[in-house]
Amino acid sequence: MTNLSLDLRNLQCAISAAEAGSFRRAAETLGLPQSSVSRRIQLLERRLGFPLFIRSPAGIQVTPAGRLFLESAVDAAERFDGAAREAVAVHRRQSRDLRVGVSRTSGRLLRALGAFRARYPAVRMMLGEYSHVDAQRSVAAGELDVAFVHRGGDLPTCATKELWREGIYVVLPRDHRLSSKAEVTWADIGGETFVSCVGGPCSDILDCLTMRLVSENGLPNIEVHAVSEAGIYDLVAMGYGITLTNDSVVRTEPDRLAVRPMRGEAEAMSMMAIWRKHGAHPVATKLVTIAETLGRDDRLSR
Repeated sequence: MTNLSLDLRNLQCAISAAEAGSFRRAAETLGLPQSSVSRRIQLLERRLGFPLFIRSPAGIQVTPAGRLFLESAVDAAERFDGAAREAVAVHRRQSRDLRVGVSRTSGRLLRALGAFRARYPAVRMMLGEYSHVDAQRSVAAGELDVAFVHRGGDLPTCATKELWREGIYVVLPRDHRLSSKAEVTWADIGGETFVSCVGGPCSDILDCLTMRLVSENGLPNIEVHAVSEAGIYDLVAMGYGITLTNDSVVRTEPDRLAVRPMRGEAEAMSMMAIWRKHGAHPVATKLVTIAETLGRDDRLSR
């Protein structure tokens, strides 16, 4: 039986000789002595059990069996080279930072990030807060490896997956007229002043308000402040207005705030993962899988 454990160096010599038409020119191309090229081809022929070339003073000629073998070998060598290049590229991508965009780092998503860190401690994660529009654009442009946002668009270069669904809550001052209600409706808050911050997770609040209230009572009264999301809660507590949040980041501060669910909005907001279909960071989908598993486990435990 033919021994197929072939030395790639010997195979390269045979391919070069067939392309050059002589052992001498093959040796010049490879930067090897002609005797080394000839010896390696002979070793390959012994392994195969048949000659690859007919040798004569005028040069070499590929045998029919040799031609069939070398044509397949060239294809295999190209695939091998491509596989090696792809593996190197994957290794380089894997060794660089994993750039993650989020709308909020709270609740289930925080647990997913922590679980990923425990499983892949060698991967350094770089986090940034983005609106869903900026996150999608950054993933598509290759500036982010993966993003977790509350709305996913239809981008041809990106893959999306719904991980879980979240409810909408209204955040009120403790002594607000609606704080005594178990649930709040959109009609209840249509005439209220809403406070929001600029960009990032607050853009989800603005979008939600616009979609829900514009058809009910015209444009909602929204005051946008240049503060953090935590600062918005402080403004609510001081009576500047009310705001919305989702169930993964509900803050329970009964001495200052009242948080009530919006009626009929228990699963209104989708948490989506977005990543590039091609050329993605090799562990980006690992993080998506961890987040999806946590979301599924939470649903089953309810």
